[in-house]
Amino acid sequence: MVCQNGCGYTPLHCRSGKRHSRRFNMASTFQETPTVEASYSENVDAKLSFLPERLRKKLLPFQEKGIVFALQRSGRCMIADEMGLGKTIQAIAISYYYKNEWPLLIVVPSSLRYPWVDEMEKWIPELSPDDISIIQSKTDTGRISTSKVTILGYGLLTSDAQTLVDTLYRQNFKVVVIDESHYMKSRNATRSKILLPIVQKALRAILLTGTPALGRPEELFMQIEALFPKRFGTWSQYAKKYCNARVRFFGKRTQWDCRGASNLEELHQLLSEIMIRRLKNDVLTQLPPKVRQRIPFDLPQAAAKNLNTTFAEWERLMRNLNSDATESHFSQVMNLITRMYKETAIAKNRLNPITMT
Repeated sequence: MVCQNGCGYTPLHCRSGKRHSRRFNMASTFQETPTVEASYSENVDAKLSFLPERLRKKLLPFQEKGIVFALQRSGRCMIADEMGLGKTIQAIAISYYYKNEWPLLIVVPSSLRYPWVDEMEKWIPELSPDDISIIQSKTDTGRISTSKVTILGYGLLTSDAQTLVDTLYRQNFKVVVIDESHYMKSRNATRSKILLPIVQKALRAILLTGTPALGRPEELFMQIEALFPKRFGTWSQYAKKYCNARVRFFGKRTQWDCRGASNLEELHQLLSEIMIRRLKNDVLTQLPPKVRQRIPFDLPQAAAKNLNTTFAEWERLMRNLNSDATESHFSQVMNLITRMYKETAIAKNRLNPITMT
């Protein structure tokens, strides 16, 4: 629902008397997609019988619905569930349905490459380590042509990675998963330009993001264009219709300002055909009390050396911590525990902005 004053923003701002923000909060306007509900009365077990038994049993009802939503759209859609609702397992299930069309490309933030490997091996037991290739550098292309699954970090998609880019284009991936797809929000970013033809050419493409707009409808365009080229018109048409595009004057120079939002109800309706989004509040009764997850990542050589030294010191202190231990021994142990806690807290802090979905 938008403001009746015709401004295109939510009426909440008007009632509060606050100045209209340019920020477009997709979470406040886009609720769980209703289009799936009508056909969801069909037997879900029959629909998902293709899955490995362990994966099938793990799925929560709303995750089943997300998978069915994607399959009803021939494997081209955006899953925009709030962070922590299991977008990864849904994407794996959808990809598995199309396994006969692989090779599969998975593009992720660099810190999530190994968690994705763990998840793939966990839920698809027939995959062996040799079936999965993790791209380590811009010249690490040797196994791409022979691997069933290629996992690639965004950080390698740069203007000087022509060898890697050419290899990716030649591989002709039929199934593509783009994790944290809002990394493609910029039309001018090199990674967006590299990924766009790969996603468009794939038969199946699953985009995953917990922040589908990150504040402005303009940041949705590249993701939509990757899934369904020209479905929402050209960039110029989209910007004028949904981004409240206006010409700004900077001296003698003019520039389009596309940071606004307009025709949100229409945009919401169109998005509901290609995107499914659930918030935690929507599915709270289906969620387990707590989910613990191990997130492996590479340590730089210096950090690994420091960690080994810390563990060696820990072992030495614990060997000396017997009945004759003095207060000094206990103090050393506590100081070491505090130091180890701080070191792992740094890792958690760095990983937190890019949490596994």
